[in-house]
Amino acid sequence: MRRILTLIVAGVLGTLTLSAQTDLSYKEWADGPLTSEDFSKRRGTGDMVGQVYTGIDVRASDWEKVNWNTRVKRVESKTVFDPIRSWIRTDTLTDQGLRYGQLIFDATEVTRRQMQNHLSGDQYAPDYINIIRRYSDITAARVDEIERITDEGRNLSEIEAEEKVVAQELAEISENEFSIPDYTLRKFAMGMYGGIATQIHPGKYSSYFTPGIGFDWGFDIAVGRSEIQWDLLMGGGSKLLRDIPGDDIGTWKAGNKLYGGEITLLYAYSIYDGDVFKISPFAGFGVGFIDYNNPDRNAEILKDEIAGPRWLGGLSVELKYLRSLYLVGDAVWSSIYGGLNEHSLRLKVYVAHTAYSNGMSPYSLNVSLCCNILSKCMKP
Repeated sequence: MRRILTLIVAGVLGTLTLSAQTDLSYKEWADGPLTSEDFSKRRGTGDMVGQVYTGIDVRASDWEKVNWNTRVKRVESKTVFDPIRSWIRTDTLTDQGLRYGQLIFDATEVTRRQMQNHLSGDQYAPDYINIIRRYSDITAARVDEIERITDEGRNLSEIEAEEKVVAQELAEISENEFSIPDYTLRKFAMGMYGGIATQIHPGKYSSYFTPGIGFDWGFDIAVGRSEIQWDLLMGGGSKLLRDIPGDDIGTWKAGNKLYGGEITLLYAYSIYDGDVFKISPFAGFGVGFIDYNNPDRNAEILKDEIAGPRWLGGLSVELKYLRSLYLVGDAVWSSIYGGLNEHSLRLKVYVAHTAYSNGMSPYSLNVSLCCNILSKCMKP
């Protein structure tokens, strides 16, 4: 009996990664022993007992929940049998062909378990593609050896001897229970965030402005514990309570709504970064601005703005509500190695000082709550 090993690995984005596609025509080893109904039938041809096609199906798993905030996508495998191309004789050699086919199927399962335990070891294996290829060669060599010893299924006594060897291997080699392996992430990370923010002016300026609310969004670039954030805040809803001097318009009249925001560059340093919480003091500088719409629609100037340099400092606390660990390719910006995506709620509380162009120089208390995602690649 001639047997062909098929390793199911798909190419994605020009690189060798794992397929998420399922071939429903295959029978899995876990579904039970082969029966004559699993094969197509042929009348006797020479002294061949039949032909069987089996292999190892390797793919990226579905998400597996590890704890309340961590899920894992990893390499998983299963031994499969192709009932469409496989056949056995319909004469007196049917039982012998069936036993030989099961022997090949079982031997493939042995090396699959060895491969899966290698891939799911205590240490993350970034070279998992090479490991898969290596065990594909090992499986093919094992099957070739069985074919040679049994004369491709013609020697029943050798089939019986190999059945005992493979049965003992199946009993001794079990698939280990999965646990997250040790892994190392690159120090470089990138992310983005978006949410809401509010600004309150304490002291004497509380009699000038009511609190406003706005949208806060930006981008993160991190190296180790250090993080640079480009932050943009745009908002409105604040109401002017007292007349103040403007730039192009002489006086801003009380009772009108104001709009504004800030564009800042922040530096944050993580003093604590765990699986659930991250705490980072930060400081930064940029530009703050307030816009005023002239209520006199017949005026020559309909819009005015005061702006000036803005300095700020505060504390960021993150709650990591979802950590997506990729122990296989197809992370957000990695198609070969795995990575980690951390989704968090980030609360920032900070004090800012802005020197506006009209001579006002208020302090403000600012609070923002954003959804954040930060991505890191595995270190090979």
